[in-house]
Amino acid sequence: MSYKNLSPAVTVAQSRIDALCVRALFERALMGAMLAPLAMLFLCWVEKDVVGLNLAIAWLTLNIFPYVINFFLTSHLLRHPPTDKQIPYWHNWELVIRTTQGLLWGSAAIFFHVEGENSFVNDLSVLVVQITVSAVTMVNLAPSLRTLAGFSSGILLIPAAYYFWLGDTQHVMFAFGILILWVVELETGRNVNRQFAEGVRWGAVNEETSRQLESRNRELDELNRQLNTIAIHDKLTGIYNRHFVVEQLEMQHDLFQRYGSPCSLVMLDIDHFKQVNDVHGHAVGDHTLVAFSRCVEKSLRHGDVFARYGGEEFMLVLPVTYLEAALQFSDRIRSMIAGKPLLEYPVSLSITASFGVAQLKPGEAVEDWVSRADQALYKAKASGRNCVME
Repeated sequence: MSYKNLSPAVTVAQSRIDALCVRALFERALMGAMLAPLAMLFLCWVEKDVVGLNLAIAWLTLNIFPYVINFFLTSHLLRHPPTDKQIPYWHNWELVIRTTQGLLWGSAAIFFHVEGENSFVNDLSVLVVQITVSAVTMVNLAPSLRTLAGFSSGILLIPAAYYFWLGDTQHVMFAFGILILWVVELETGRNVNRQFAEGVRWGAVNEETSRQLESRNRELDELNRQLNTIAIHDKLTGIYNRHFVVEQLEMQHDLFQRYGSPCSLVMLDIDHFKQVNDVHGHAVGDHTLVAFSRCVEKSLRHGDVFARYGGEEFMLVLPVTYLEAALQFSDRIRSMIAGKPLLEYPVSLSITASFGVAQLKPGEAVEDWVSRADQALYKAKASGRNCVME
């Protein structure tokens, strides 16, 4: 896939892309440190009969040393990842180690060169291994063009310089071929590095996009939760509003129709609330409504629904509650409200409340049920207020 004409909506800092590329380089370095000894052993096995076992072992020992260092270094860095600010420092160390590896691989042209009639064939064998290692490592080092160039220059320019120094026609031709290969490898490596970095950039963009989407989704979920709360709660008192309590009445009506589950409805109204507003002002009136709501809430059972129905009128839905229990429950709330001042600040204020109770009857519509509770409330007010009626 080509990213050339695409432009991400989310941008990621270049320093972040570079850091991700170097981390990928560390991961690949660990793999290279484990596989490279196989190529070294193969070359030593091929050359041991030509240059002698001791020289082959000496080259192997010298060459494997930076791979051992790199293995432990990258293992540590992968277990304890450096910060983005520390990445350039360790990147430079990786560049030094990889360039040293390239130089030691390139030294095989010198270590394993022999004079005589087999010189050309032997040098060609060594060169084939070096070119193969260089090509494979080019892919391995794709995350870092600098490191790739360091290794490639070491493994190819040492043989080229040595073959130029030897001076005979065959080796000079070898040297020119190696230089051409080196230029081609650097250009190919540049393209591979660019594609790798572009892939890393898009991966980082996708990760950042996903992170932002998750954050936005959490924000939307929280906003939806807040909107749902606002939609079903009274702004002043914080208890449920008329819309929600009507839905609860419909639900209780359905439960009663299906399973015969009893439910009682209580309409309650603050007595002489208009006088509170007229004498003390609407601010005190609002405080009174809030304090009244908190007082009733303290007595609620699990599953009870308390809502502001309008003005100073409230509604209490009592699921799985028969009429007699609802009357007793309402009277306890009435006594609690009347028994002590409801407000201490900004003024000391005592109030009473009237209650109308109705249990849902078979075949009764919700509207009729509410109407009966409302009539019971008016009956309580007509009876002198501060009482409970059915």
